[in-house]
Amino acid sequence: MEPRPRSFPDAIIDFLPDATLVIDREGKVIAWNRAMEDLTGVPAGDMLGKGDYEYALPFYGQRRPILADLVFMPHVELKEKYDTVQRAGDTLIVDIFIPDFRPGGIYLWAKASPLYDQDGNITGAIETIRDITGRKRAEQEMARTTREMAEIIDFLPDATLVIDREGRVIAWNKAMESLTGVPAGSMIGKGDYEYALPFYKERRPMLANLVFMPGAEIEKRYDFVERKGDTLVVDIFIPDFRPGGGLFLGEGESAL
Repeated sequence: MEPRPRSFPDAIIDFLPDATLVIDREGKVIAWNRAMEDLTGVPAGDMLGKGDYEYALPFYGQRRPILADLVFMPHVELKEKYDTVQRAGDTLIVDIFIPDFRPGGIYLWAKASPLYDQDGNITGAIETIRDITGRKRAEQEMARTTREMAEIIDFLPDATLVIDREGRVIAWNKAMESLTGVPAGSMIGKGDYEYALPFYKERRPMLANLVFMPGAEIEKRYDFVERKGDTLVVDIFIPDFRPGGGLFLGEGESAL
């Protein structure tokens, strides 16, 4: 017997770059594409037609509902049982970590949507799954590095602030709290030159903002700024910083 020709939708699903499965209303697998074979190590021939949550075994080692099954649940029941699932219209989206899928575990992004017939009745569900372990590990490493940097900055003896490329404060150390009287909790995340208020009583660029300007622009606007490599250094006097005499400050700012 010659193999049954694949339908056009089957061919499309098979060549999707993300691991994809389709189940019918009874929970039987009707599509299991090549990317899903690669992700799970289970060939389509061993999974097509299977029900009773067979498709969960490669991921969880047990028969249990996966995101595609949640499509068939009423919204209230879904909200009660799965508070980590996001809903966008009739599509469900989730990031999950499966510790036993492979050594070290795996982070997966999954999206599931219902399938409808021409009368608008739900006939099944399609789920796409993407391995985002690399991205998650990178985010975790970045968070760890940022946390360690923040801890180091916090204990620097000089008053120190760090802003991101959008001008939002991401570090405001203890010495800066002591100098300005403004706690870090009131400044972290603030932008729009909020960090200038304790010094100048107005929102205006500070030395840290000049780091983002081209050298010629800095020299044109600020002839008192000294550049040492990618570091800017300046001594300034702020007459109204404190009552009875103002304040002399030496500042140095570098790009990160």
